[in-house]
Amino acid sequence: MSSAKSVIKSKSTSGAAKFCSVVTALFTLMSLNAQQVQMMRSPMVVGIVVEGLSEDYLTLLRDCMPDGGFKRLMRDGLTISDIRYGTRLDPQAAAAVLLTGAAPGVNGVAARTYFNPETGVSAAALLDSRMPGNFSDETLSPKGLKVSTLADEVRIDTDGAGYVYSLAADPQTAIIGAGHAGNGAFWINEHTGHWASSAYYRDMPSAVSNRNYSNPLHARLDTIRWVPSMAMESYPLLSKAERAERFSHTYPQRDFDRFRRLRSTPPGNTEVTDLALELIASAGLGKDTDMDMLQLSYTLTPEGASRAEIMDAYLRLDRDLARLFAAIDRQAGFGRSAIFLAGVPSAAGATADDPRWKTPAGEFSVPKAKSLLGMHLMTLHGNGEWLQAYNNRQFWLNRKLITDRGLDLATFRAECADFLARMAGIVNVYTIDDIIAARAGEDPAALKRNTPVEHCGDIFIEVNPGWSITEETHTKQSKQRRTVERADASRFPAFILAPGLQGRRIDYPVDARSIAPAVARVIRIRAPSAASTPAFPVE
Repeated sequence: MSSAKSVIKSKSTSGAAKFCSVVTALFTLMSLNAQQVQMMRSPMVVGIVVEGLSEDYLTLLRDCMPDGGFKRLMRDGLTISDIRYGTRLDPQAAAAVLLTGAAPGVNGVAARTYFNPETGVSAAALLDSRMPGNFSDETLSPKGLKVSTLADEVRIDTDGAGYVYSLAADPQTAIIGAGHAGNGAFWINEHTGHWASSAYYRDMPSAVSNRNYSNPLHARLDTIRWVPSMAMESYPLLSKAERAERFSHTYPQRDFDRFRRLRSTPPGNTEVTDLALELIASAGLGKDTDMDMLQLSYTLTPEGASRAEIMDAYLRLDRDLARLFAAIDRQAGFGRSAIFLAGVPSAAGATADDPRWKTPAGEFSVPKAKSLLGMHLMTLHGNGEWLQAYNNRQFWLNRKLITDRGLDLATFRAECADFLARMAGIVNVYTIDDIIAARAGEDPAALKRNTPVEHCGDIFIEVNPGWSITEETHTKQSKQRRTVERADASRFPAFILAPGLQGRRIDYPVDARSIAPAVARVIRIRAPSAASTPAFPVE
């Protein structure tokens, strides 16, 4: 009897041991699989910068969007509801912050153009007269970008085996996306519609050549129309009057400005997407184990657009993203790809409200301000051309004359600032000395890091929101330029979608400089060289 019990006990013990071994093996396998998912590197990285992207519009239009585009990012990706750039930046400067992880004072790109007070002319921030353009007369290169970018780090990490391409309607945004080490940066030439590049980049993929020679934009532009993508009644929150205004935009050959207009409208976004799809397929991006990167730029701020047109731009971009994501699915596998998308501020250019609404407004005349300030300085210090120039809310002083007369430059600047502060329409005045000492603006530290001293004037002004600034341009088209001041309270969202990254939402403000190191951590490469802000928690 005891012998039988011992046999039974032995068999049951043996079965339990086998069961435990199987369970242990399963847990070990699951653990290894989880580690493999965590350690897997994405063979395809796609970065997307969207000018004017607002979380308010995404929320408003969510029910109008299918599942393949923005909804996919919002559902499956890490969502950052509000990225902060510190101070007001234009789209090019903001894109540089995103892709370098560094502020303009460090990365070298504080604005689309820099003003030269000696010549009185603005030039592109990435101007490089030594580098001729391909299909373009623009001479540009990443020389003015002083630090490495995410694209550079991908190329360095793969020892050049991975491909990096950047596509954008705007030339400087394309170059910022490709960085110094990228294979190619391509943009839409605003005069010919060709896909252009800089001689700095060596690659000219067949997809780009075919577009220019076999399917050029100038041969198709007469047939392209931008009209509502759905019934006007279906756009949310439009007034009766807005629903009655069905928009229709064409790009006829007689319009000299038609390529520039297309670059800021949804058909321009579609051109970027179409070339991206051809490039993914023909260059085999994401097919092997070497990490490839595609950097794209879109815009949601058509010039002078109505609310219906802005909403339609979102819906059309959503379709373009769905097409792009489907192509990534087919080529590399969406579960093996890393995608990040972030909004940047739109370019300045607000229009004044109709006078019938009686909103507070006024005009700040730059020529008048220069004249009054010049007379004031001559009264204090004698005759002389004390003012050298004005551009983009900045006054340049004649620094040589000031020092030749034995005057202290900082004191002279303070005198000018005190006089300008008393003018109607000006709400704040700072000297460059105030900015360097971090005692200017609502966020002095942000203003300091976003201000490159070598490219700045002596006096900075802020004009009351709602007021227009009128300045001389000395161009054939117009002798004056008028812009309307408007504070921007938009929330710029960002999304990161990658293997092993759980979908969740971050609702606190995130420094834009932390996006690049966060993406670098997700795709397991080194962060850009000037990315000193720690990555926010991504896992």
